[in-house]
Amino acid sequence: MTDRELAEAISRRDDSTELWQQAQRHFEQLYTRHSRLLLAFLSSRVNRSDLEDIHQAVWSRVWQYLPTHFDGQNFRAWLYQIARNYVIQLGRKKKSDLLGAEEEQALPSRADGPDDRLVERERMEVLQRCLERLEDNLAELVRARLRGESYEDICTNSEIPPARAHKLFHTAKTQLTACVERALQ
Repeated sequence: MTDRELAEAISRRDDSTELWQQAQRHFEQLYTRHSRLLLAFLSSRVNRSDLEDIHQAVWSRVWQYLPTHFDGQNFRAWLYQIARNYVIQLGRKKKSDLLGAEEEQALPSRADGPDDRLVERERMEVLQRCLERLEDNLAELVRARLRGESYEDICTNSEIPPARAHKLFHTAKTQLTACVERALQ
């Protein structure tokens, strides 16, 4: 399938559970095709220590915005535009954070009030529902990471290569993020 065909299939993901799972597989194909080159693109623009986090954040945005923002033309160009915009946004945020650090320290910390606890409880319920929508192998990987298991332990227990475990976790994280954001809108 072409990138355009994969993107179109992913865009229909909310129509049914079957289409959601199919979209996950199609997204993995896009990830496999483009992740190495995206990493190379990002590596020349960000600190090495931030590279993997930024790479995952970009793919999370791809999953989130693909149904509504991809015009069906050149997927790679659109992907790099998302990456470039994200890196610019991070640069602005870091600069703003550095400038506002002193003022932020002077503010009193906000205690968790009843509203905060209610919002957090709602977010956890939404997350649980979204976790149940994931394919079984993705959901189990997320649960293992939430229990604090290392990738090494997960790979040993499930007999999957580390690169595959990282890729699956990235896919799950991306899908969970998009699902939670949609549910809380």
